[in-house]
Amino acid sequence: MKIKIFSLLLMMVIFVSLIAQTAEIDSLKAKVEKTTGREKVDAMNQLSKAFWQIDPEKSKENGNKALRLSRKIKYKKGEAEAINNVGGAYYYLNDYVTAVEHFIRSLKLRKKIGDKKDIIIALNNLGIVQESLNNYEQALNYFIESLKIEEEVGNKIGTAGTLNYIGIVYQNLSDYNKALEYFRRAEHVYEEIGNKYGQATTLDNIGLIFRVLTNYDKAIEYHLRAHKIHEETEDKNGIARSLGNIGMIYDDIGERGKALDYYHRSLKIEEELDNQFGIAGKLNNIGIIYDDLKQYDIALKYYINSHDLYKEISNPNGVADASNNIGVAYKNQKKYSQALQYLHESLASYKMIGRKKGIAATLNNIATVYKDTKQFSQALDYFRRALIIAEEIKVRDLQIEIYENISDIFSIKKDYKTSLHYYKLYSSIKDSTFTKERMEIISGMQTTYEVELLLEDQEKEIVLLQKDNEIYKLRSDKQNLALLLLVFGLFILIVIGFIFFYRYTLNKKAKIKLEKEVEERTHDLKKTNIKLTKEIQERKQLQNQLMRSERLAGVGELAAGIAHEIRNPLGNISSSAQICLSKFEHPKEVQQFLEIIQEDSDKANYIIKGLLDFANPRDVKFKKGSILKVLKNVIKRIDARCQEKNIVVSLNSNGKILDSLIDAKWLEQAFLNLAVNAINAMPDGGQLKFDVEQKMNYIQVICADNGQGISKKNLSKIFDPFFTTREDGVGLGLSLTHQIFEDHKGSIRIESKEKIGTEAIVEIPIQT
Repeated sequence: MKIKIFSLLLMMVIFVSLIAQTAEIDSLKAKVEKTTGREKVDAMNQLSKAFWQIDPEKSKENGNKALRLSRKIKYKKGEAEAINNVGGAYYYLNDYVTAVEHFIRSLKLRKKIGDKKDIIIALNNLGIVQESLNNYEQALNYFIESLKIEEEVGNKIGTAGTLNYIGIVYQNLSDYNKALEYFRRAEHVYEEIGNKYGQATTLDNIGLIFRVLTNYDKAIEYHLRAHKIHEETEDKNGIARSLGNIGMIYDDIGERGKALDYYHRSLKIEEELDNQFGIAGKLNNIGIIYDDLKQYDIALKYYINSHDLYKEISNPNGVADASNNIGVAYKNQKKYSQALQYLHESLASYKMIGRKKGIAATLNNIATVYKDTKQFSQALDYFRRALIIAEEIKVRDLQIEIYENISDIFSIKKDYKTSLHYYKLYSSIKDSTFTKERMEIISGMQTTYEVELLLEDQEKEIVLLQKDNEIYKLRSDKQNLALLLLVFGLFILIVIGFIFFYRYTLNKKAKIKLEKEVEERTHDLKKTNIKLTKEIQERKQLQNQLMRSERLAGVGELAAGIAHEIRNPLGNISSSAQICLSKFEHPKEVQQFLEIIQEDSDKANYIIKGLLDFANPRDVKFKKGSILKVLKNVIKRIDARCQEKNIVVSLNSNGKILDSLIDAKWLEQAFLNLAVNAINAMPDGGQLKFDVEQKMNYIQVICADNGQGISKKNLSKIFDPFFTTREDGVGLGLSLTHQIFEDHKGSIRIESKEKIGTEAIVEIPIQT
């Protein structure tokens, strides 16, 4: 009975809305008939805009009539508005190129007139269309120009909206630092003016950024904050959107049952609202879950329903995505003819809207179908077309997949030379990025950390409570403890809130007392939150160190094997050259060649010695000794070189430094490697400082120089074996140094800025 009543009410709302829209159009038509001159132009323009989404062709017709009349009566403002409205009609007809032409004409005319409000509208329209065409840099320029004018006129709601537009463009450009910066600014303005809808939408945008950065706890935090505001304002569209966003996070972390639950909850609301676009999107998301579970029949059911809905509402983006998903699902079922039918439909839709990444991905999917059916010529043709676009828009994971597939085809065709060529291309890109998953994690962690530092002053509150605690079941024991503390804090705050409400009715004094109590408890929870955040960061650092150690161990084994195999024949070459030089006389040219052989053999032997030092287990002998003494010996060894290069060396210590169990020889070698790198970074002279400080249970040594610094790109690879930026370098010095400090149960990290200098921070525990 309740469902029937709700359905009846919903139908009444839709009916009333349609009547209101029809009444508005009828009223505008009557106004067009009754008025003349500028009033008639304004009415025509209003009618043109009213038809944008309902009937774009009628919108064009009325806009062109307004344009002709405004030119006839020399009404420039009406002319600019008419051109803008015709551009809007072309936009809703998905003819983005023609829409851009009209919006540019409208902007030029509006700039001549000088109405800033109209100029802002034209700039934003151009930004939106350029974004639809994937011309993100041009879209960014228009939005930034619009933002400056919004701030000049003091329109805060417009400022917040444009800040959001800019954040979305930076998100599409994968510049997540900038995207977060602009979203945070937008959220701050919305909060300042009390615009709950804008604030919630922006919080959802921030959550989507953190999801891309794989920082799922932060993503869930912002989506829950958005969800809370949507519920407070009874914004069902927003509630459905937030539930769908949370579902995507659970999908990302492999919790597909929970993802389906959130998607279905979102879908139910979209169906209540009769939001066809939202329904189609959720059906597509649910299909992806079943596709991942290899339940292709169920996935196809959802994909096809989504596809049909997108077609019904004339959404080419949705049609393209759904068609592509259907094609891939059919391919996985080996139903190749159906797969090609939908993939070609997807390709046509992507081409129509100009989405290059979608075009490249669909060409790649078509090629894999031809590869599976052994139609290698067609497969190669589509792979190469996909590769051209993937290289143009720099989609590295797609390039990797295409190179590997092309290599496989040439291998099957027994063209091993070409197969090897493409395999090398595949390997070079794959190795340079580690793996896609690891790079995303590392990039996400680094970007999140940088953004948190950048926006620390803008943070006004720390969210102490979260409604949904399911995500934290995936965290470590310490994080589980944090969850319990937060739940306990929630309970405490609820109790305090109840007492506060009850006492408020009694007297004002009780209210002041309770406010003070809440403040004290909030302060305690804030301190706990900061402590837990620090522990999480330390754990991530330990994980990075473990990954590096595993990688160094594998490379060390390989290096040792190669060095042992090369050393004996190299010794024979060197000995033979030495005998020829010492016992026989030769012509001058032969003598020179033998000397070159001798010199290069010695050089190669030196490199092999470095490999063996790096690869072989070190005979570490711990004796009680002074780290200060080790550093003084290092300074003696580099003194002559520093004087020659005009480098000032200093050693500073903070109070008494205790002796500890160390291997002085190996420790001296490690610090010597750091010093030599610092000297090489200061070819024109500078300062090299060793600062030693004793902490609670370890000794910290900071080796700092003011040299050329290390680029961000190279900073993450400096401890990798064989990585060097010097032409005569081997690339093992810092790898060996890292291992020596690990032998002492210590650690090293490098901080550097280009053209400013580098600091190596070494921490060695005190052992007695």
